[in-house]
Amino acid sequence: MSRLIFVSNLLPLKIYRNKKGETALTRRIGGFTSGLDRFDQTDDTLWVGWTGLDRRDLSPEKWEEINIDLKKKNCFPISLRKQEREKYLEGFANGTIWPLFHYYNEKSTYREKEWMQYVRVNNKYADELEKIVRKGDTVWIHDYHLMLLPKMLRERFPDLTIGYFQHIPFPSYEVFRLLPWRIEVLEGLLGADLIGFHTYDYERHFISSLRRLLGLDTYFNQITYQKRKLKVDNFPMGIDYEKFHNRSSEIKVKVPEKLANFHHEIEKHVRVRPGNKIILLLERLDYTKGLINRVKAYREFLEKNENYRRKVSLLMYITTLRENDPENKLIKAELDQQVGKINSEYGRIDWTPVFYFFRELNFDQLVEVYVSSDIALVTPLRDGMNLVSKEFIASKPDQKGVLILSEMAGASKEMGEAVIVNPNNRREISDAICQALSMPEEEQIRRNKALQKRLSTYTNKKWATDFLEALKAVKKNQEYNLTRKINNRISKAIIDRYKSSNNRMIFLDYDGTLQGFFKDPQDAKPDKELYSILKKLTADKKNNVVIISGRDKETLSNWFNADWRIGFIAEHGVWHKKVDGQWHTVDAIDKDWMEIIKPILDFYVDRTPRSFIEEKNYSLVWHYRDSDPDLGVQRSYELKDELQSLVTNLNLEIMDGDKVIEIKNSGINKGRAALSRMGNNHYDFILAMGDDWTDEFTFEYLPEETITIKVGEKSTRAKYFVDGYKNIREILKTVVK
Repeated sequence: MSRLIFVSNLLPLKIYRNKKGETALTRRIGGFTSGLDRFDQTDDTLWVGWTGLDRRDLSPEKWEEINIDLKKKNCFPISLRKQEREKYLEGFANGTIWPLFHYYNEKSTYREKEWMQYVRVNNKYADELEKIVRKGDTVWIHDYHLMLLPKMLRERFPDLTIGYFQHIPFPSYEVFRLLPWRIEVLEGLLGADLIGFHTYDYERHFISSLRRLLGLDTYFNQITYQKRKLKVDNFPMGIDYEKFHNRSSEIKVKVPEKLANFHHEIEKHVRVRPGNKIILLLERLDYTKGLINRVKAYREFLEKNENYRRKVSLLMYITTLRENDPENKLIKAELDQQVGKINSEYGRIDWTPVFYFFRELNFDQLVEVYVSSDIALVTPLRDGMNLVSKEFIASKPDQKGVLILSEMAGASKEMGEAVIVNPNNRREISDAICQALSMPEEEQIRRNKALQKRLSTYTNKKWATDFLEALKAVKKNQEYNLTRKINNRISKAIIDRYKSSNNRMIFLDYDGTLQGFFKDPQDAKPDKELYSILKKLTADKKNNVVIISGRDKETLSNWFNADWRIGFIAEHGVWHKKVDGQWHTVDAIDKDWMEIIKPILDFYVDRTPRSFIEEKNYSLVWHYRDSDPDLGVQRSYELKDELQSLVTNLNLEIMDGDKVIEIKNSGINKGRAALSRMGNNHYDFILAMGDDWTDEFTFEYLPEETITIKVGEKSTRAKYFVDGYKNIREILKTVVK
């Protein structure tokens, strides 16, 4: 039976000590683990992660007892020594990756020893997984602590289903490239079958880094890497909407007895008087959260809006994972100072501007705070998603309340009805508080109704389900591709058909099919091996060999003189040449349009360094293979858009090839040319090989019984595919033996 194995830095269960000093296990509150509850509580689900505790804090007997309890709950603990925690976790994960991926390069450290420890700990996880992984299992790896693990597992289990999800932002290429081990990180992640991010922006940044650093292109967010097709996609994480919505509805009607004191304190001290508004700031202590900015913006609001003094209070709950971290100590010290400054400057006997608590809340207290608050001030400087914003909206059964949300939080991509602000602009935050306080209830309800509908649909459970379903689909697609990939069995069947036939037609594309790509297209001249293959192929009089290419006739004539028994179709069908024949065109073809189009292409050459124009007899080609990857793609979109109306009026066609855009007369393509070359002749063996979308016309037009082979795994009409042009050569060498 296949199993689902979650892997993360921390297990979903934590070890805690009660007041008597006894240790026990309890479930962690919040975070992504809550979205995995429905999977996590079944027998066919396992979890691998750190306990969060140093084993030396417990006696050997107690440690063994805890380990037995964990494994009974299908949790497999990873033990981290002090040095590993310092260098892998605090050093590299939190000292290098966390600040860099949140655009705080000045806080990021690059130490070789910490990197090596990161590698070792990822290997430690791989070692633990190697003990428990079975055939058919699915492994879902979570977050930036384990970015090397997918590759490590792939090397040990080539057929394993592996998913990876990143819960923090993925930075732009210009930031990511600063990481000394950027290649290793990308290659580590590419061990997964599906790589997920919260937003399309993070997905786009990751794809850009792949293109620029590894030269990998995506096709409908699919990547072919090391003969394996994987996928990159975005899955915005949701919350347990019903849990928050239902509990808030109960609290709104009647405050539970166990919450009575907590509720009374909020109403008595924070709300002060009927109508007094509460602004909630609920956050973890971290420099990425913009806490100082928020408090200063609130101070600016009080300074500019005297009429709102004594009518509003800021309720702050701050938590921390690393209280003793020097950075956090500095933030807390300044936060204490700023809060004290506001309360001393604006506070009165009957009104406190800021209520500031440094503590964690349990679930019921959390919902009570959401219910009691009128405005949520959620303005991190950078945040992968931010679930507080979603929980606040879910906890408004009457749909009244206003969310002020940072545009730098991943949640802003889904929650456009919130008041969206730039978290670095204190004036904008101050104005947003004004807007929120004066917003009519009808507008609050209208906005929140739309938000709640969205949040109730895309919950944390749907997030997890969608990811796992997408992972299954990727694996299914890989398995399907394996049935189409040329192997020994398929190759033997092709050879058997070849040998049993008497009249054969063979269409061969050139660039990317018979030969690789070169910076200078003229360097793609046939080498000795290719000449040898074609010599043997054409020596058999049963074979009718046609090279069907986008190349101009002059180049092909140069490479293959009149002695060759090869027919040619050049410039995608414009020029034809039979064996021992002369070059001729299908019809009289207009060339006047080239004078109109050429200046436009010249302009794009000027705007795109290292791109160039190739002038053929009846077409113009703009090459951008050597230009900046992102710029080249962007300019290609711009060029196609600019040419669109012109090509329609001039009866032209745009062919978007592999890093090339070719403009030619409409109605002429390889497929029609191939069909014309076959005429009414009967062939008992037809073979067509190509590598890009221009060859799709060939595959489409030829008879159903044609053996069609595509180089590469992009979507194709071809029956079979191979990885590269060298595989094509191997097939042809086998055929002519």
